[in-house]
Amino acid sequence: MVGKKFYESVGKKIGWDFSYLNNRTIVKNKKWDFYKEVAKFLDKDKILLDIGTGSGEKLFGLAGKCNKVVGIGNSKSMIEKANEKLLTVEAKNIEFKFADANRLPFKTGKFDVVSCRHSPFNMKEVFRVLKKNGIFITQQVGERDKQNIKNVFGRGQSYNKKDGSLIDMYCGQAEKLGFKILRKNHYCATEYYKSSDLVFLLENTPIIPKFNIEKDHKIFEELIKRFTTKYGIKTNSCRYLLVLKK
Repeated sequence: MVGKKFYESVGKKIGWDFSYLNNRTIVKNKKWDFYKEVAKFLDKDKILLDIGTGSGEKLFGLAGKCNKVVGIGNSKSMIEKANEKLLTVEAKNIEFKFADANRLPFKTGKFDVVSCRHSPFNMKEVFRVLKKNGIFITQQVGERDKQNIKNVFGRGQSYNKKDGSLIDMYCGQAEKLGFKILRKNHYCATEYYKSSDLVFLLENTPIIPKFNIEKDHKIFEELIKRFTTKYGIKTNSCRYLLVLKK
């Protein structure tokens, strides 16, 4: 489990905004865009809660599609970044709060939709704050994500864990609570990075815990040697999508 200090340090630096990389990375065979999937369940009367919202930039595009958007996170620096960005946009129906996903500070049955992208959540709390027939939609990182990178380093996020174990655990929790599983999907896309961009990614995500380019430069050079193509350094992006109905 990645420590809170890590997310605080990233929040202070970039606010968990990786749009810089998204515009430079080549991605092939990506099957969906998470927040476009979230938007499918919204309308002008709906209230959305986003768990692990980071610096909130992904939510600005949803503000015009629903009544209200609430984004929460347990990193004060990231929520501060989100509120700073909120001052620069015209949306008046977005709120960012510092909150613990295990103890959501909201009344029972408040939200029509709850979303969570690449962040831990508490299934019981999600169930509690959703209205009847409410939707929970989450995207999580698959165990085989960046597998070739983790193999070279001999360590990494979910390294050696069984493929699909996380999403299967969530499905089991959901069914016990009474959720209906509407959708369960997986994709494994191909990604190509420039070397400097890959360093940025590894420094600011938990893919390789305690990655340090100075200490890990020999391993990183081996990675470049083995996986550089004409498009860039090749790796993979594995994602799960789970949609539940209360």
